[in-house]
Amino acid sequence: MNQIFNEVSDMHDLEEMQRVGLEIAPDNPDQADSIAQQLLKLSHDGQVRYKGMAYYILGEAEYYRERYNLALQHYMQAQPFLEQSGDSSVISGIYSNIALMYYYKANYTASLSYYEKSFALETLLNDSLGMAKTLQNMGLIFGNSQKYEMQQSYYMRAMELYKQMGDTRSEADIALNLGVSLIFQENFNQGYAYYLKALETYRELNDKGRIASVQTNIGYYYLKIKEYNKAFEPFNTAISVFKELDKKSGLINAYTGLGDLYAAKEQRDQAVKMYQICESINRDVGLLDLQRDNLLSLSTAYKEIGDVTNALRVYEHFNQIKDSIYKMNQSDKILELENRYKFEKSQNQVTELKAKNRLYLIFFLAAAFIVICTGVFLFFHWRGRRMKENQRVLRLEQKVLRTQMNPHFIFNSLSTIQYYILENKVTDAVDFLADFAGLMRMVLQYSQEEFIPLARECEILDYYINLQNKRFGDKVSYEIIVDPELREQKIMLPPMLAQPFIENSFEHGELSKKDNGHISVRFEKNGNKIIYVIEDNGIGIMHKQKENASAPTKKHKSLALKITSERLKLINFGKPGSGFDLKVQDRSQDGTCGTRVKLTIPLKIMRT
Repeated sequence: MNQIFNEVSDMHDLEEMQRVGLEIAPDNPDQADSIAQQLLKLSHDGQVRYKGMAYYILGEAEYYRERYNLALQHYMQAQPFLEQSGDSSVISGIYSNIALMYYYKANYTASLSYYEKSFALETLLNDSLGMAKTLQNMGLIFGNSQKYEMQQSYYMRAMELYKQMGDTRSEADIALNLGVSLIFQENFNQGYAYYLKALETYRELNDKGRIASVQTNIGYYYLKIKEYNKAFEPFNTAISVFKELDKKSGLINAYTGLGDLYAAKEQRDQAVKMYQICESINRDVGLLDLQRDNLLSLSTAYKEIGDVTNALRVYEHFNQIKDSIYKMNQSDKILELENRYKFEKSQNQVTELKAKNRLYLIFFLAAAFIVICTGVFLFFHWRGRRMKENQRVLRLEQKVLRTQMNPHFIFNSLSTIQYYILENKVTDAVDFLADFAGLMRMVLQYSQEEFIPLARECEILDYYINLQNKRFGDKVSYEIIVDPELREQKIMLPPMLAQPFIENSFEHGELSKKDNGHISVRFEKNGNKIIYVIEDNGIGIMHKQKENASAPTKKHKSLALKITSERLKLINFGKPGSGFDLKVQDRSQDGTCGTRVKLTIPLKIMRT
């Protein structure tokens, strides 16, 4: 490796120095540090990317030395340079690293903020691995805040992504995390089962460090169930391995567990000794939450052996750290995410993006507006129904609202707006936000109506298709065609019947991958009925179902069909034989590709 470093230095090849520095940082942080210093020296002021990467590598070197305070300083130095470079992949990486360092410092508010910024970019980049790691780390934060339901939800979303990628090591990491969460909730049997599942995978991979981590947690498990004699072996095994690997953070956890075990057995001198070892190691590492808990345990142990002076000294230090953590987390960030999680819980999609200055305020005002108007709508809808039908109708209308404007569309729209902001495309962001607000206003205005004018339905469709199209780079052409006979009359029809099928065209019909993607919406008069047709030239429903019979796409389309059918029945409640009909066809039957949805609706003219 010295030869590689000398060759890079002699050539002054900045790109190669950057590559080698990142590559060797995990195993040789000292040499990575030297390369980063050389890269920083050779890159001039205009080369912001190399400046940023030099600080990034310095941060990596300190991270692998487990000196997290220094790592955070270097990552923060790298951030403005990398943001100027415009490389979204590298920017998401620095956000994630900063978030992790703040987590180690127990500054959960700052950590969550950076993880949200990282997740937004990872989503835009379709970076499944980055998204999974971010979800996993956010789960850790919610666990520290005792939000266990949210924690497990984040873990399961991360595990699904890992399964799709075939990443068995990371699946085992999630299993270990789930075990810890369940043990904290005193669900001992299920938590221990997850530990054994993770341990089996790590042994297959011969991952000593992670095997030792499981042993530490198994020691805590025996401590929790008060089988003290069984706890010594896993703790001591873990300590032996962590010493061999020079893994300081692992040693802190294992020694803390051993100290708690001695304290539980009332062997207080030994407990003090273990806690003192933890405190000594943690001075360089800087894991504040562990240091806080360790100092409290150490103070208690001193008190129990009669050493009042040291007990008071350590307790004072404990209070200083506790107050520091409390001040860092004086924010409603965790509460805000919890409320958002509950609001979108049925869709298992929890995230809301932040913007800056004035746009930041607009986002949250819009979110509050949606919640309030949705509540008002549900109230008036409930009041207008017979008591006998009340619960069934409310459940159905909730499904209808999710189909009409489901949280995935809202999330994707907010992601698009944040992307414009991050790219300094303020005009595009404001235009998109204006269209989005216009659409939401119409949805809230008309979703409580059983019938709306045809002209309003066309206007809503135009807003919705246009917004979806902007998200996919305006690659899809579309047309909304109304029979001239219908234009001359004040036609009324149920609102937003087409939205779930148009969403399927964009999200699952793969229109954005085609050069000639097209959606057609037609309203035709046929006697005393309206024929409402939605067509696309995507891959077609038959092709998608054959491709993956159990994929989420199939479930979503089936849900759209079911809810739309139930909704038409509800509209026609007590009026049999009115002629409502719904058919979905694969256009391969016509010798072409795509999907056709055909709705037959009785002709209804507004009375003047």
